[in-house]
Amino acid sequence: MIGLQRRLLVAVVGGLLVVGACGGSDDKTAATTTTTTAPPTTLSAQQSKDAITKAFTDFFDGKNPDLNAKLQKLDDPDKFKALYNKFATGATTGPQLAGTSVTVTKVDPTGPDTADVTYTINLNGTPALMDQIGKAVLVNGDWKVAGSTFCDLATLSDPANAQDPACV
Repeated sequence: MIGLQRRLLVAVVGGLLVVGACGGSDDKTAATTTTTTAPPTTLSAQQSKDAITKAFTDFFDGKNPDLNAKLQKLDDPDKFKALYNKFATGATTGPQLAGTSVTVTKVDPTGPDTADVTYTINLNGTPALMDQIGKAVLVNGDWKVAGSTFCDLATLSDPANAQDPACV
């Protein structure tokens, strides 16, 4: 059973990343939007929970082909980019997992800029990896998926990833 869960996790995590790497736009003339209103400096507890849920939902959205947008949901995208790309191009992963999503079931603040997040990774709407505990961190006013959460999943799919420079 554990072997099956590991293979499923490799497929789920890899599929998320492959889908992200497969898309994107070659249009170099995309418009740039400038925001003129500063975001609120403090969020209510519910606004924080909603923002955390959105960060997780966006990061694990297998239907989103924009790899860079998904990387930006991590607390330090540049640090994790190589490991993320490793999954995106891995031979054991595939684009058939475009139906991957996440369900956040609980957000527990652990400080003003951190929270524990209980989530389930779904495959085509069916729970595949249930009741995982991850972390969210507040970075420059935006809630992000903690890199440690990504590393935990990467290590679960391949224990060697625990030694990846991004996860050490």
